Amino acid sequence: MKLLLDKADREKLAKTVAQWRLALDPSDEERRGPFAMLKRADRAQLRRCAAPEDVLLQSAFHRLLQELKRQGVAVEADELALAAGVAAHAQHAPGKSFARSLGRKNDAGRVAMSELRFHQLQTCRDEDGFFRQARRAVDLLGGEVDVGKLAVELLQWVREFRHPDAALAPKERLKLRWAADYYHESLREADQEPA
Repeated sequence: MKLLLDKADREKLAKTVAQWRLALDPSDEERRGPFAMLKRADRAQLRRCAAPEDVLLQSAFHRLLQELKRQGVAVEADELALAAGVAAHAQHAPGKSFARSLGRKNDAGRVAMSELRFHQLQTCRDEDGFFRQARRAVDLLGGEVDVGKLAVELLQWVREFRHPDAALAPKERLKLRWAADYYHESLREADQEPA
């Protein structure tokens, strides 16, 4: 198994998860394609999942998994469950980076996620804990994040967690990329404050 998906598979995964998430949205009246059968209740069931293994029991999740397999994306059900469970809590906001958004100041003048909470997210020691932390992070963003890109990153987190690879270049490690994005945004915003 490859630790990182190739570019074509990352793009397919991102696009398909975004389509799937939009089909779960109750305001989406025009449902077509492979997810046309999804209903409002499917999203509600996914949002009640307390752990990735609960996501594995949902029919809406299996629709997503089947579509990805049909497209030839090499992803295992237990890997994808974490990403799908978190994505069910988000609203698709194309181009909105997860880690950068966490470091961006909100209307109250504070970063969306404190440095302490960000550190806790980065240092989770098990998948269930990371699932809860990632869902909280999405909630702190008001749910607005690029769902497809988030799914790709969460899948990478699962793979890096399960199969640590010391040979993986630092710029390709998700934790390091997230830290760079978070601190770049939070420090940039701090530099822009009037003295």
